[in-house]
Amino acid sequence: MNLPAVLRQPQTGKLLIIAITFLAFALRIWQLSDTPPGWRDDELINSLVISQKVLDGDWQLYYADASGHEALYHALNAVMLAVFGPNSVGIRLLSVFLGTLAIPLTWLLGRKLFGTPVGLLAAAALACSFWGLMYARIGLRHVSMPVVLLLAFYFFWRAWASGRPRMTTYALAGAWMGIGFYLYFASRGVPMILLAFCGYKVLVTRPWLTQQWRGILLMFVLAALLAAPLFITLSRQPASEARVSELAVPLVEARQGNFGPLQHHVVVTLSMFHANGDGEWLYNIPHRAVFGPLGALFFWAGVAIALYYTLKPIVLKLNRRLGHQQTTHHAPHTDDHAFSCAFLLIWWLAGISPGFISVPPASLGHAILAQPVTFMLMALPIWRLELSGWRLKGRSQATFTQFQTLTPWLLSGILLVSMAARDGHDYFTVWPQQSMVRFLYRADLHELAAYLNEQPAMTDFAVPSLLAGPWDRLALQNDLRRNTAVFPRWYHPERAVFVKPSLSFTGVPDVPFVYEALFVPVAGQAAVGHYTLARVDTAVDFTHSTCFQNGLCLAAATYDAATGTAELSWQVARPLTLPPFQLISNPPPPGVYAGPRLLAFGQLLDAEGYFIAGEDGFWVDPYTLQTGDIFRQQHHLQAPSGSQPAVAVFGLYDPLTGERILTDDGRDHMTLEIEK
Repeated sequence: MNLPAVLRQPQTGKLLIIAITFLAFALRIWQLSDTPPGWRDDELINSLVISQKVLDGDWQLYYADASGHEALYHALNAVMLAVFGPNSVGIRLLSVFLGTLAIPLTWLLGRKLFGTPVGLLAAAALACSFWGLMYARIGLRHVSMPVVLLLAFYFFWRAWASGRPRMTTYALAGAWMGIGFYLYFASRGVPMILLAFCGYKVLVTRPWLTQQWRGILLMFVLAALLAAPLFITLSRQPASEARVSELAVPLVEARQGNFGPLQHHVVVTLSMFHANGDGEWLYNIPHRAVFGPLGALFFWAGVAIALYYTLKPIVLKLNRRLGHQQTTHHAPHTDDHAFSCAFLLIWWLAGISPGFISVPPASLGHAILAQPVTFMLMALPIWRLELSGWRLKGRSQATFTQFQTLTPWLLSGILLVSMAARDGHDYFTVWPQQSMVRFLYRADLHELAAYLNEQPAMTDFAVPSLLAGPWDRLALQNDLRRNTAVFPRWYHPERAVFVKPSLSFTGVPDVPFVYEALFVPVAGQAAVGHYTLARVDTAVDFTHSTCFQNGLCLAAATYDAATGTAELSWQVARPLTLPPFQLISNPPPPGVYAGPRLLAFGQLLDAEGYFIAGEDGFWVDPYTLQTGDIFRQQHHLQAPSGSQPAVAVFGLYDPLTGERILTDDGRDHMTLEIEK
């Protein structure tokens, strides 16, 4: 049996898609804990806040946390967290499974639309693409959309293409469409795609609707019934979808008569496939196009082919209406090709349209609906080559026919090799090493955790952080072994330093360390990522300290009028009395307080007790403090020109309630006389 005959066999396609699916899974699971190179806020919030609510029994259809999240992905992710815990497997494995499942589904739909070679090429390209790898290896709900989208479209296509109404299949399409509403906001575009395609179908061949309208109506009604509880919930909490208005900047500007941003977004989004891609470090090498030169050539050729076949029956119909004579013969299957091409084109345009009207333009995440169809369009020239029926005279016809049969497969192989080489290298090597990516994903903390896991005796030390929420602490905690005794303290390097424990990591983040002169590098200690291990060698006299009722004692307070700097030295005398720690998403749900529960205040007052200047802050994480810890922190209290500060006052309070914390002797602040 010759090779072309083998390639045409249905069994060959099935074996190839099985191999491609296993390859896709391997690419998505390989080095899962190291690429992305650490933890991003979004992943931590999605899993440790929203998915955790499910484990805590807080079942909702829609969570208002982090500008609003549909619940279904988080319910599934909660199962992973329960089984594996909050680590790279527990947080990212669901996305791995969903991203892998999209591969055979792409083949299934692509094969139904255009045949086996197109389905295989689209699936293989998605399997090795940067875009496919990115969202299948990170714990975000975007990756769930292609799965339900492909299932809904597959059953829809099976139903209408059968030639007779298939109510059960239409119902399955409607069910998957309805389920999609509980996964991601972009699912609301799916009904629009199907409605637009039905409109095209009626435009080209009106009798079709009389045969299929019952099934189509069933599909949309079932989807609406399934989605109704979600929209009822949303109507009762309108502020929960704040992110929609946050992102729709071009649309808001256009409504006010300024179409410049909208025009810019359209141009950039259309160029994302060949020239100017997603500009976010989080999910792309900024401005990296989806395709390289060869892939872009195939893609835009596919768009052109789809556009040609989409418009062809409309033009022919117009010609007939105008009475023009039809002079060319059209194969019986022309309309089928037109419908398949029109479906892809409508799907693609609807899928990328969020990039037109939201920020940033060309966002790979916002265009997630277009992910599978993008690779189908790229594979479309292979289908068109298969349709070609070139003929040669004489004995060379057989050889040419065999060559013609092999050509689509050879071109597919060349295209895939070029894509895999480019995208695999960019995703696994180039992207995670970019300095901004390392910063955004806390790569240094990931490497610090790996170091600490190999240093079981090292348990008490301080780690610098900008303390923008608890996310640095949780990122390190996720990567530490579950049975570790490590208990780091966290400090803001621009304002604070730990005296005890005396060991501190320095160097990250890249900001001035206000107490840098106190750090003495530990001899013989190699750098850990960009961290350097140092020791703080200084003393604090606690002979005359004043203790507060929450367990903190203030040992010393100084004020330098020349620099406007107040320095406070604190000791943890006993386990701190703090409000219970609550992990709140960022941004928080409407009406939920997400700020700190302990601040130190510093104020300058004049001789009559009037306020001159002040600053509040607590530049260590109080929930990591241990009995015996000692730290210093600074307040910037610069007196305005012409003022005469007489005293500086200091104290502690809870910013949620405004209640000051009293000292053991009943005072709500301490006073420091300022020398004139």
